[in-house]
Amino acid sequence: MKIDQKLSNFVNQIAVDAGEEILKIYKKPFTSKMKKDKSPVTKADLIANDLICKRLQSINPKIQIISEEGKKKFSKKTNIFWLVDPLDGTKEFIKKNGEFTVNIALIKNCRPIYGVIYLPVKKEIYFTQNKSAYFSIIDHKNSYKTKKKIKVKKRTGINNRVLLLSRSHSRNIKLSKKHFKTDKAIFSGSSIKFCLIASGKGNIYPRLGTTMEWDTAAGHAILNAAGGSVTTLDRKVLKYGKKGFKNPSFIARS
Repeated sequence: MKIDQKLSNFVNQIAVDAGEEILKIYKKPFTSKMKKDKSPVTKADLIANDLICKRLQSINPKIQIISEEGKKKFSKKTNIFWLVDPLDGTKEFIKKNGEFTVNIALIKNCRPIYGVIYLPVKKEIYFTQNKSAYFSIIDHKNSYKTKKKIKVKKRTGINNRVLLLSRSHSRNIKLSKKHFKTDKAIFSGSSIKFCLIASGKGNIYPRLGTTMEWDTAAGHAILNAAGGSVTTLDRKVLKYGKKGFKNPSFIARS
């Protein structure tokens, strides 16, 4: 399946619509519960997941959908599938700091070939189209207020390079700064860190420990299209469709 401009716009709108449903819950009191993997889930996660999966199925019901909140039975016979995180950054959603996203990616031959990340609170959207990466603001009519192509920005020197760190998972900040030879660090939740590198606001995002493929696929696609990369610690390109959908430690770079 080819992701042309028409299909890209359609899937982007799915992410925006899911984000609007998430905001309806975000603006009111809500509760959360813990899943078996000890990660939190809310009603917003489930409603967004239902909307996204139904809309993606309408495109082509034969293409498998793997979602954090859905079924994860994967057929190795397929070389193409959707990866969805309907609400990436549930911890930030619960904290109400606005740093959560809707992530949708299409994987082909173990590589992300399309990705969209929508930030509901800021109404910002990052996406791939025609092998390039773009940023836009969604206005009240759900149309693109601005649309500009984004590229990574290479920086050298300790005073210029910007390190991106997870707001919920960062540990030894001083050690991270020393290792990556920088004095500057930005903390952010969810997949926003990929977007910051893709748009030239950051340079390197190291993630040690386990993440899941739906956490990274959309950001990986956007960063690739913007001229960056996501590799494992042994410098191999991060691949998708792995057993259990678990990622090894990785580094995203400009």
